[in-house]
Amino acid sequence: MYHRSHLSASERRARSRLAQILHQQPFLCGSLVTMHRTCGKPGCKCTRGELHEGLYLALRVGKSRKMIHVPRALEATARQWVATYQEAHRLMDEVSGQCLTQFLEKKGEAKGDRP
Repeated sequence: MYHRSHLSASERRARSRLAQILHQQPFLCGSLVTMHRTCGKPGCKCTRGELHEGLYLALRVGKSRKMIHVPRALEATARQWVATYQEAHRLMDEVSGQCLTQFLEKKGEAKGDRP
């Protein structure tokens, strides 16, 4: 690996922010989904078509997808933790793109070395 001084300023910033996120902030690798459901109680408004709205955390556990209900008291927490994950994912994509560019440059140089 190169010394950090060999990295571009934007890559150094992205890597630094990514390290901060991973070390200092909780995150959830998933997304939030709003769903409308019936509760099953006879006489409830949802039996007349006015469905209950709920927030769910969609994530992968092993090879399967899970939907976990998010209580109202934890909605802000869930939103922040998912937003943190999304920022980390965006930063990893940014660093990966810069690394791909470097790799392709090295590949081009290596092709030029062949007889």
